[in-house]
Amino acid sequence: MTNVDSARRQGRSRRRAALLAGAAALVASSTSMAVTTAIWAAPAAADPIGSSITATEAQVAAIEAQIQQQQQQLSAEDELYNQATVQLQATQTALVITNASIAADTSQLASDRRQLTQDAIKSYLYDSSSTGIATMFSSPSSDAEVRGTYTQIVVGNVHRDVARVEAGQRRLAATQATLVAQQNDQAGEQQQAQQAAAAAQATTNQSQATLDQVKGTLAAEIAQQAAAQAAQAAQAAAAAQAAANQAKAQTAANQASQAAQVASALGGGATTAAATQSANQAAASAGGSSVSTPASSGDSPSSAGTAAVNAALSYFGVPYVWGGASRAGVDCSGLVLLAWGQAGVSLSHSAADQYAESKHVSMSDLEPGDLIFYDLDGDGIDHVVMYVGPSLNGASTPYGSATIIQAAHTGTVVTYDPLWYGGLVGAARP
Repeated sequence: MTNVDSARRQGRSRRRAALLAGAAALVASSTSMAVTTAIWAAPAAADPIGSSITATEAQVAAIEAQIQQQQQQLSAEDELYNQATVQLQATQTALVITNASIAADTSQLASDRRQLTQDAIKSYLYDSSSTGIATMFSSPSSDAEVRGTYTQIVVGNVHRDVARVEAGQRRLAATQATLVAQQNDQAGEQQQAQQAAAAAQATTNQSQATLDQVKGTLAAEIAQQAAAQAAQAAQAAAAAQAAANQAKAQTAANQASQAAQVASALGGGATTAAATQSANQAAASAGGSSVSTPASSGDSPSSAGTAAVNAALSYFGVPYVWGGASRAGVDCSGLVLLAWGQAGVSLSHSAADQYAESKHVSMSDLEPGDLIFYDLDGDGIDHVVMYVGPSLNGASTPYGSATIIQAAHTGTVVTYDPLWYGGLVGAARP
């Protein structure tokens, strides 16, 4: 991707967000009313959908506040779990050290006993020793004196060693018992915190699912309102055309186009189709392309075009990703690049460049796979879709001769959509 193309895409992303007036973000932030009313100023008393939107927005705000509280509780439980884990690890480390000390003292006592035994035997047999204990065999003159000296020197020392080790072991054992009790308590605290965090997460997940459902309702309501606004704008454009007021007709057509884009971003199916039809009617009233003569598939669609459409269909459901051109995500020109690439035609990853690289054709002579280009923000070509037509592989398409396939914008996936004329630049065939 060139720097120019990157800058163009960034500008397109920002301007499209402004064009939609925050409609997609509106579902997440509950600020839709101001945006949609800015598109078409209909009287509040005559807009029952608007009242429903206001109520749904209030519900969204309440659920979001509840989720925020649940997230705070989850954070608190997470911190308690972390603290318990740290304390437990410290206790376990202390236990390891204590157990090692007990084992070391026990081992030293056994070593001392072995050494004393070896010294006594060496002194008796060879008159040599590694310690001063040899004196007990050289100094005495009788067996009784030897035994007495042995008891005084050797046994006494061993008893002192045993007493010292046993005292140390008692202290270590007490420490060990305390640490074990602490470990059990801390493990219990850790488990309780973990269970509480899991419960908080489950509650949050449930609230989030409810929120998503309510947001879906809100999006549908906004889409319905936008479709109604598009229909009103189409009527206004027709009235302006009848009154020979071209400027007013064009203003109404622009309003209808914006409303249709909001409906397309947030709605689907019949709602999107109705809004698009209204926008097309308004465009026709303002002197744009006429809905009465929709684009139609050519008599002999090229095999490459059909292959490109089928390749594009293989990306159905892939999310829109800015700058994307893979199974992980595509943008509008990325989808076209991949689809036509599988048909054997190399294209640039830029809608404007793709228009320049392709043969321009009439909208009345479209074939499957042809590309339709738009200038959505007035700064040049910034969007491209692929024409499908009324049928594909022997099956009817959802919008008849107005069926296209596209990667529309962030938050959507590759899918069929109805053709629209607002911002239309023209069509081209790679």
